[in-house]
Amino acid sequence: MRIKAALAIALCGTALMLAACDNTGDAPTGTASVAAGSGTPGAVVEDGPVADASGGAGVAAASTLDMGALAERRDPERLLRYYVSAIRVGDWANGAKAWSLDAEMTPAKLEAEFGGKAGPKLAVGKGDMEGAAGSLYYEAPLVVDFGDGRPSKRGTIVLRRVNDVPGASGEQLNWRIERTSTLTQ
Repeated sequence: MRIKAALAIALCGTALMLAACDNTGDAPTGTASVAAGSGTPGAVVEDGPVADASGGAGVAAASTLDMGALAERRDPERLLRYYVSAIRVGDWANGAKAWSLDAEMTPAKLEAEFGGKAGPKLAVGKGDMEGAAGSLYYEAPLVVDFGDGRPSKRGTIVLRRVNDVPGASGEQLNWRIERTSTLTQ
């Protein structure tokens, strides 16, 4: 009886481990594995630092960005992946496109926040979606670690889109970053 119980526990544990990870070696769509020490369990988007995020490599890397994410209406995490990729390569102009017009984000503001010799490492955790007053909001935890000695930041990133209301423009129906709220750690 003990052997059967031990075997059942072992099989159950193996099944749980397999369910918790992707055994193909690639992260499942919409998730990323969390690097040791990043502090963002269940990360949706995570990119490591690049050698130079000053924008020089950003122009060439722009062709690898998922530009379709700017027209995304179903999956807010797709826009987050696009944004993190743009910041990672120092593509400030395309990164600014992920923000709502009301936020008045500019390439210069993004470069001032994230630029430098050692680019930032951004990690965005799994968020929660809520509806309010004709809009959908997606709020997720955000971690920004800098490789050049600047202090890390922790907080949230909030995306918004109009919830298919009559008369809404195409831009309003697409997911956009509305705001971030981070504190230096």
